[in-house]
Amino acid sequence: MLSFKAMACVAFGALPSVAIRASRDFATSNEDCWGNWTAPDTLDTLIAIMTKSMEHQCRSEVKGLLEGLFAECTETESSSEEECLHDLFGWFIGENRLGGLASKLALAPQEAMLWAGFYDGDPRGLNHTALQRFSNMVDTSIVHPSTILGKVVQKNNDLLGCRGDPGASTPCFKGWRMWDKGPVVNFWTGASQAFVHGMALKKQSSVVAVLNKGLHRMEEWSLLDSVFWNYELPTLGDEIAEMSHSDFRPQLLLVDMRGTCEKLTLWVAGRLEDRDMISVGVWLSRKPIICFDCAEGQCDLDDALAARVRSCLGIDDSSSSSVSPSCPRFVKTLGMNDRMILVEGPH
Repeated sequence: MLSFKAMACVAFGALPSVAIRASRDFATSNEDCWGNWTAPDTLDTLIAIMTKSMEHQCRSEVKGLLEGLFAECTETESSSEEECLHDLFGWFIGENRLGGLASKLALAPQEAMLWAGFYDGDPRGLNHTALQRFSNMVDTSIVHPSTILGKVVQKNNDLLGCRGDPGASTPCFKGWRMWDKGPVVNFWTGASQAFVHGMALKKQSSVVAVLNKGLHRMEEWSLLDSVFWNYELPTLGDEIAEMSHSDFRPQLLLVDMRGTCEKLTLWVAGRLEDRDMISVGVWLSRKPIICFDCAEGQCDLDDALAARVRSCLGIDDSSSSSVSPSCPRFVKTLGMNDRMILVEGPH
């Protein structure tokens, strides 16, 4: 039979001293993953404590993620190993600090575009290549993977192996559950906060989101399970609420590849209002959501759609065109049954 020391090495995928140290600091699932608030002094120890509760696939992807982020921190950002371990530890336990490592790695080369649901093998060919091509047509860059952070995530399977893994959402510090939601949840929260905060700092005049996911919770690839829905939208709402009135009020434009704009815009507006209904409500009343229904047979991610998007955002001067494209805006009505009213009109 394997000795305790050997079993610890197998369990944590680490050197014996690292595994023993990690196991000493979290003997049971009811205890904190680490004995104090000071960051571990080695990357192996950090990986061991953050992946301890995960199953094999998720553990492997998070290990690769931490290794990639650590390398970028020490090489690209020229930070010391101690500083990088401190930043990563804080990030993965939910201690998100704007301006930290996440913000530096999430800077987009130009105005950023959000997305959800593009993958190889899609029946309509709606994969990352098509998405990247479309983003170029509308003079934006997709935050994932055009940024350093996005590239590291993509290299590690977009953390898809952590879907449904309880260890991904097991807090490290059990008494700090209000902030610590588990390492993978904390990572996505910090990354999304950094992506969207970068948009706010640049005072982007618009935020484009191209979505190819259904709205039903039971769908295999539901929008409600996406990074866009769970992290990026709430962070966008937070930025609107926290910025002063004139700072960051972008035009939100959605491209709905499922053709459900009326329902989608209502849900998106509600999600944005989760943190501050008043600030977000004022913003959306002055700049209603523009949404293009782009179900199969209606339109595609091509030059024609890109021209409509650019015109509605004021990127192109459509006055030179004989026909001004329609910019379908959706306004939320208040009452017993909230709904979105479509207001067709040129930009």
